[in-house]
Amino acid sequence: MPKLKDHRYLSAKDKFLEYSFQALKDQFGTKDKLISFFEKIENDDQKNLFLKTASYYLFLVKNGDWLVDVTGSDKREDYLTDTYKYMAIFSLIESLRDKKFLDFYSFLVSRRTKVEFPINDKKELDQWYRKYKQEYGSIHKSIQFFKSLNVQRKADLINNLEVKNAKPTIENLSKYLYNLRSKFVHEAELVVNMSGRTTLSRYGTKLVICKLSLRKLMEFFEEGLIIYFDCKRT
Repeated sequence: MPKLKDHRYLSAKDKFLEYSFQALKDQFGTKDKLISFFEKIENDDQKNLFLKTASYYLFLVKNGDWLVDVTGSDKREDYLTDTYKYMAIFSLIESLRDKKFLDFYSFLVSRRTKVEFPINDKKELDQWYRKYKQEYGSIHKSIQFFKSLNVQRKADLINNLEVKNAKPTIENLSKYLYNLRSKFVHEAELVVNMSGRTTLSRYGTKLVICKLSLRKLMEFFEEGLIIYFDCKRT
């Protein structure tokens, strides 16, 4: 018996279209324009994903704050809210994948991959791992997302983020932004340089000059989200 698809957001389309408009009204202007865009998305799976992603963005990022109830602390601390929203944005970017996630072992043994065993040596294994990262790696998804932005947005990113002794390419800057996500996930390092003020930090041995703000990153995300689904329309 085929597995039933989870279309819970599409099943409550009117409610989640309203949430989606609240999330993306700066991009569409009117709800009618958003609905027209939505109706041309190619299938129910993608329509459901659009409603889910836009609504999560509304609650987790656009209208969401990280509030604390700790004696001696402000109720809202900018660096905690910025970290919370930053993680949410990158989680949403990673969720926009066309393929179901596979771990590296499952990728190797998949019939579709057509790996011939035994793998001869480390060099060949490395080649397969690079191919795996291109297809399923989260950092690759992040790079492609930022590369999809229009020329003006990409120039805006380059003008507001500089990694010394690294080429000012979208790929290099996307890797830096993704690294901030990974530093929190794996080392509990808070995101403290997305205030919009000029900050200095280190990326390995490289100096980073950042003038980005969470608001600017949100603009990037909103545009990238629309570009992603525009490619899914009939």
